[in-house]
Amino acid sequence: MENSGATTPLVSPDGSGVPNILDLRPLILLVDDQPARLMTYEAILADLPVRTVRSSSGNEALQQLLRQDFAAILLDVNMPDMDGFEVARLIRGHPRLERTPIIFVTGFEVSALDQLKGYEVGAIDYISVPIIPEILRSKVAVLVELHLRHRELQELNRALKDARAELDSQYAGDMAYQRSQYEAILSNTPDFAYVFDLHHRFTYANEGLLEMWGKTREEAIGKNCLELGYEPWHAAMHDREIDEIVVTKKPIRGEVPFTGTFGQRNYDYLMVPVLGAGGEVAAVAGITRDITERKQMEESLRQSDRRKDEFIAMLAHELRNPVAPIRNAGELLSRLATDERQVALASVLKRQTEQLSRLLDDLLEVARVTQGRIELRREIVAIQACVQMAVEAVEPVIKERGQRLSVTRQGLSVFVYVDKARLTQCIVNLLTNATKFTPANGDIRVNSRIEDGQAIIEVSDTGVGIAADLLPQLFDLFVQGQRSLDRSEGGLGIGLSVCKRLIEMHGGHVTGSSEGVGHGSTFAIHLPLAKEEAAASREAAPQASNAKRRILVVDDNKDAADSLAALLEMDGHDVKAVYTAEAGLEETDVQKPDLVLLDIGLPRMSGYEVVQRIKAAHPLMSVVALSGYGSTEDKQRAAAAGFDAHLVKPVDFDVLTRLMNRC
Repeated sequence: MENSGATTPLVSPDGSGVPNILDLRPLILLVDDQPARLMTYEAILADLPVRTVRSSSGNEALQQLLRQDFAAILLDVNMPDMDGFEVARLIRGHPRLERTPIIFVTGFEVSALDQLKGYEVGAIDYISVPIIPEILRSKVAVLVELHLRHRELQELNRALKDARAELDSQYAGDMAYQRSQYEAILSNTPDFAYVFDLHHRFTYANEGLLEMWGKTREEAIGKNCLELGYEPWHAAMHDREIDEIVVTKKPIRGEVPFTGTFGQRNYDYLMVPVLGAGGEVAAVAGITRDITERKQMEESLRQSDRRKDEFIAMLAHELRNPVAPIRNAGELLSRLATDERQVALASVLKRQTEQLSRLLDDLLEVARVTQGRIELRREIVAIQACVQMAVEAVEPVIKERGQRLSVTRQGLSVFVYVDKARLTQCIVNLLTNATKFTPANGDIRVNSRIEDGQAIIEVSDTGVGIAADLLPQLFDLFVQGQRSLDRSEGGLGIGLSVCKRLIEMHGGHVTGSSEGVGHGSTFAIHLPLAKEEAAASREAAPQASNAKRRILVVDDNKDAADSLAALLEMDGHDVKAVYTAEAGLEETDVQKPDLVLLDIGLPRMSGYEVVQRIKAAHPLMSVVALSGYGSTEDKQRAAAAGFDAHLVKPVDFDVLTRLMNRC
């Protein structure tokens, strides 16, 4: 590796001091004012066939670029004296450097405006800190591959120019010797090398390409793509590309499938202009590489990622089944407790099952978000209404922990066009985080306002704060700050990531900040204002009713069915539990219950089929779905099947009670 600001001399391994001209590994310029990050970049790139050169400032980087050629530049955006944008502008202003690839590195959230600014000054990509090694290596590897292939094409270009000079000088013997050298190189490369004339005919093809065609040199040279058996669309595409290269004098890269003697394969190609003595395009040279295995690996990785998301969703769903009876048992114990110790133990069981239920909800939510299965139901909403609902949801925990909560707003009501339930969920996530990391007697504040033409919902606390090195990772999945060994605050590090993605789906963004450990933290949701501000109407809440009901519980999980039935009986209802679809259908005909609580995931006959048969025989009977799945699609499917409502396991008994009052 190179030291900061200096290039290691290319000397022979024996130490003789003779320059080692064989070390042709591409150079990567690392530009960052933080030595630790430079060392990190070097460690990540250590396995690639490259040499790295450090620069700790923009001026130093420019000096290095004037001395030697680089395959790519890894450039920190935020540097003193001269930031990355200014360095990039100066690089792009130099004729020799204008096409050197630049990857910006930033420790901050990159907005679309920042990305546009970066692309305008010449950056080809962004990488966020902390850097994921595999991503950096793969990006640099692609640039190195392009650099090497461009170098090969330059060599081919020089070889062709040399060959023409030899012909002009009528040194046919020397020309043949030189050609044999170039042919030896190009015939032993795994890539296909070729040259087109301005009439789209092949004037050169290396041995690998001839083998792929199944043609001899005499059969191939002088013919165009169509004459060599290319599909008409494929031949026409290359014809257009050759004409474009002649006009623009710029290279063209693409990917294309092709069936030759090697079978159906995928190829990546790069075609570049070959300039004549007067600067005009005299020919078009190209290199094509077989990328079939790489594409298969990429598809395998995508499938693995999908399977991971599906596994998370299935795991969360399957865990709901044992949690439901545990939760019901806890509720029963709390009602049957006769002394303080029993009450305390029942409270422990209830709190822990509620925590487990929240974790399962988080797992299902992140699976739905990452799979793109969230459908927003947007309307014009006053953000204060969402804040109020979120506060009501979290307030009992805040009081239990002895914390102080204040809610303020600046000016009149602020209206946004959002999914009300999803925005409330995001505010609940931020408030829940604040309660977790704020000690007793700490303060939590919620403020809503309009600022710079946006609606802002800000949640701040006086809690433990956030370490500076964690700030760039705040919204990554499964990322959490340092915890004590007992992990008393729980959680999976999912809430902030889900919140960020949901708000981005609304066209907004979420920010997080802290002055450091022990100094609290602040999170803010930024949303565009509604185009037309209008007060949201509210439906009158239904009045509670404690009328005795005949209720049938149908669930193949016996523990869940029996415990839920016991809870309902304690509220004075006449309840029967059965464990099969067939028994459920029989009881609806015999008992004619007022309400059926029906599990969807029954064996042999699903709950969807059961509810259809119940509704066919008893159209007015109320049937509520019980399911481990709770996405919008699941609820819509339940409604389409005939269910009157949909509850997610483990059932919240208060929610069930309110629902029964409406049925």
